[in-house]
Amino acid sequence: MTLSFRRSLRAPLAAKRRFYLFPVLLTLLSGCATQQPTERPTQWNAHEQALRQLDHYQAKGKLGYKGQQRFGANLLWETTASHDHLLLTNFLGSTLLKLDARPSQVTLINNEGKTFQGVNADQLVQQLTGIDLPVTQMRDWLIGLPTAADTFQLNNNGRVSYLAKQINDKLWQLDYNEYDYSTTPALPKRMVLSTTGVSITLVIHSWSIN
Repeated sequence: MTLSFRRSLRAPLAAKRRFYLFPVLLTLLSGCATQQPTERPTQWNAHEQALRQLDHYQAKGKLGYKGQQRFGANLLWETTASHDHLLLTNFLGSTLLKLDARPSQVTLINNEGKTFQGVNADQLVQQLTGIDLPVTQMRDWLIGLPTAADTFQLNNNGRVSYLAKQINDKLWQLDYNEYDYSTTPALPKRMVLSTTGVSITLVIHSWSIN
């Protein structure tokens, strides 16, 4: 009787094992079918050279600002060989800030449609909007190029994971939390830029490279 009991117990247990393994197998197969582009290890020197060759690109995404004021905005950044363009709009599409920065002149249009001009983008944005943002550095930092940084670190895939720079009395730090490996070269997707009392979250949904 004991032997017969053990055999009848094994059969249902074996069937249960097959039953539990079946959905696991389906999950694994489904994961393989929808697998995203993998992180391709790249030597930093080669990756840096590829980034420096980008002279015209556009980034679209979201910006979250936490400082003396707090807000979220749609972000459009465009860099060409001659200028940088920044557009922040609210979720209704109304302009919060429009900035056009060229080597000899910076033009800013505020949320009231008023136009202002200067020569220093960082100062113009801070004085007119109260927003702290190292605009001058963003054309390179946004794509993961640590130009003029005091220090920077690389991740295991040869991309910048962290950089820091003292600008006047502020120590700016930028953490690169995620990269978009569907672009060539790979470009940042999620970043947090911070200094004392200010935290700026940047999420890039799409890159356009020309």
